[in-house]
Amino acid sequence: GKDPGVVGPTGLQEKDLVLDVGLKLRDFLVERLGVEVVMTRDRDVFVPLEERTAIANQIGADLFISIHANGSPNRRVRGIETFVLDFSSNEDERRVASLENAGSQRTIAALEDLLRSIARGDYKQESRDLATIVQSRLHENLSKSLTGQTNRGVKQAPFIVLIGSNMPSILTEVGFISNPSDEKYYRADSSRNLLAESLYTGVENYFQSLGNFQTAYRATST
Repeated sequence: GKDPGVVGPTGLQEKDLVLDVGLKLRDFLVERLGVEVVMTRDRDVFVPLEERTAIANQIGADLFISIHANGSPNRRVRGIETFVLDFSSNEDERRVASLENAGSQRTIAALEDLLRSIARGDYKQESRDLATIVQSRLHENLSKSLTGQTNRGVKQAPFIVLIGSNMPSILTEVGFISNPSDEKYYRADSSRNLLAESLYTGVENYFQSLGNFQTAYRATST
């Protein structure tokens, strides 16, 4: 829709990349695990950040995964990182949150409710467990074909899209399309397939780690 997100040096738009990856991930989850996947968008439309979490809550989703691509004024910056909801005192974490929160319709009057939601954090540990597994699979797989990739790890920041979720929730930044090499890499369909495969493996491994893995889970991907 109206918000392209990060735009790479030669015009690759975040919104197009992550929608394609999200659709591929949906297909893998449905075909291989038999789960129900609800997309917050399955075409090029704008969905406010707050509505994405509301969709997941309304359907009673078991997981919420928000897929993004990163950007930096320094085009040499590269790497994959996965976030969970929490406060942050780190400048880089706050920068990413500010970038991803830019489309929010929240007002300052809602700040107290937001802070209470973050502090409550009913699924903090589950979200961190999911983020750790997904981050590991992403870096492990992508570093084989994208040389020089950096594992930026699991981080925390106050992302509006994750606030108020009633299930384990993560936001993953699959790379910096502001980097010319990464932008070129992510234009290829094979690279997007690998991204979706890596996210799928992370979700499957997380379910397996719970010890009572079944294929009756529901998942939400954005």
